[in-house]
Amino acid sequence: MRLAIIGCMVMNREISHLTAQSGNVVRVWWLRQGLHDTPDVLREELQHKIDEIERENQMLPAHLRMEAVVLAYGLCSNGVIGLHSRSLPVIVPRCDDCISLFLGSAERYRKLFRELPGIYWYNNGWIEQAFTPSRENYARQRAQYAEEYGEENADYLMECTNNWMGQYRHCGFITCPLGDRPDYESYARQAAKDFGWQFTRVEGDMAYLDALVNGPWDDARFLTCPPHSCVSAEYDERKFCAVPENGS
Repeated sequence: MRLAIIGCMVMNREISHLTAQSGNVVRVWWLRQGLHDTPDVLREELQHKIDEIERENQMLPAHLRMEAVVLAYGLCSNGVIGLHSRSLPVIVPRCDDCISLFLGSAERYRKLFRELPGIYWYNNGWIEQAFTPSRENYARQRAQYAEEYGEENADYLMECTNNWMGQYRHCGFITCPLGDRPDYESYARQAAKDFGWQFTRVEGDMAYLDALVNGPWDDARFLTCPPHSCVSAEYDERKFCAVPENGS
């Protein structure tokens, strides 16, 4: 099978490994980390990539055309809601975000969420690609604020932009099955110490990502949104459904 995958850069290592070994012919389009912070922008970027893939697909010989677009994104702050295609099915994992993909299943994510309420997750990809809470990153952020807005405003801006941290009590570090990075685990442990969070080391599992790249895309774990339909929200553990674009 020939697949187009659209993925967030935090999954670069895992998806690259899986695509290199896949029996499918896979091409990956990467988007920068952080787009889930602005769901409308994420939706726009994803739709742009889907449209681009479909346009390119029509120019390929029939035997080289892709057969599906696979999104390495979950609900992601509703950023996938409303996505649609004209000619290819769009596959979406039924999960809240990439943490379920790194943990191996949405069920495991929900279980850990219940056991460790108020948890902030770290893993290799997030440390490499994202702004993760740490003393070093906050010092860098404050210095940027001071340069742009002055010393008097820097502390106020730091308080406004980082007051969300008060809701967290646990720090979870998800290991990477492809190889340990003790320096990244140490980074997460230090952040937990600095911010007064309880540290928990959680083994990563690539089963969900493996199914994303290789199938099967069973309905329990994945939505298959056919052409001329769009991804619509379902407010339960299934997360979404496909509805005809005309709404009927």
